[in-house]
Amino acid sequence: MFQRLRFWEKWRYTPFWIRLLHWEYWPWYAIHYPVLPYLLWLMARSRQITFFTGANPGIFTGGFGFESKFQTLQKIPADIRPNSILVTAGLPFDEVQSMLAAAGIHYPLIAKPDLGFRGFLVKKIHAPQELAQYLSAYPIDFIVQELLDYPCEVGVLYYRLPGENRGNITSITLKEFLQITGDGSSTVLELIKRHPRALLQMERLRDTHAHLFDEIPSAGQGISLGMVGNHAKGTKFVDGRHLINAEMVAGFDALSRQLDEIYYGRFDLKCNSPADLLTGQVKVIELNGVCSEPTHIYDPAHRYLPALFEVARHWKIIHRIAMANRKRGRRGMPAVQLAKTMWRARSYFKRVKMWAAASTAPAPGHLAQMPGSPPHTGGG
Repeated sequence: MFQRLRFWEKWRYTPFWIRLLHWEYWPWYAIHYPVLPYLLWLMARSRQITFFTGANPGIFTGGFGFESKFQTLQKIPADIRPNSILVTAGLPFDEVQSMLAAAGIHYPLIAKPDLGFRGFLVKKIHAPQELAQYLSAYPIDFIVQELLDYPCEVGVLYYRLPGENRGNITSITLKEFLQITGDGSSTVLELIKRHPRALLQMERLRDTHAHLFDEIPSAGQGISLGMVGNHAKGTKFVDGRHLINAEMVAGFDALSRQLDEIYYGRFDLKCNSPADLLTGQVKVIELNGVCSEPTHIYDPAHRYLPALFEVARHWKIIHRIAMANRKRGRRGMPAVQLAKTMWRARSYFKRVKMWAAASTAPAPGHLAQMPGSPPHTGGG
């Protein structure tokens, strides 16, 4: 009986079965392909394949994932966004240093691609030499941003119909960064192998936390294994919709009216606690447009089929906003133009994904005996 139990545990804690038995780790197309027939119906109803690009005229492609994150962030009021600079590819490093000084950004700081996705190549930088090496390694545009040392990260999905003063919050996601807890006898590596969410991050952790693998944390001691609030980086998404109230919606209404032709999107926020959502004591680290998912659906407590209906419901909201904008003379991007944009971005995304995979690959012979798997692709 004991041997069978050990076999079951060993089988249970393998990347394949973790993914198979928990739909939150399934690839993105398992979430979006089943909704495709409904999206096609919305396209036919609007008589425009790219109707969704008209939901946010103030963002390139409506925020479908091909826009400059830096330019979008600049639309947020300065007092609630982090100090940031845009470093274009090939910019001399002495100019980068001057820009950092002028913006009041100090080390450590955060560097991330201006056109990014799923947290690839996002890195905490501790010193000028490290930043210079990082920027020279990847010939793309980067956002370099002040590090916000707030313990709480929240995603708030908000929309407002054009011409209306009041909107709605449809999703709040509380993000729990990846962490393991010591038991006083197991090494960090052993704890990771027994933690399904951490085990799926093994390739990344080999690169970022290998120096801790042999340490034995004391009982109850927490060991942080992540700092990027991205599901693909091991962050747990928790449904926070119970926090929504009229006061919070009114605060986002006021913020929305300050934005330039942006009616639908997810605000990724840093704060000291979820209660700060009511007081406005937050920093907006990113704003995503029509590509935004209601990420609360990835809460492990939620089921797959209701999640599909929730995604479809949000496509309906985007359609309503786009049609309202059309009546105001704001049509979406022509299909040919969007197709060209997607084709040009295709090679870029492939390079970023390849670089990210290479940056987390172990050196030859380094921990080669350890089991692992690449990060999952499901969820925001």
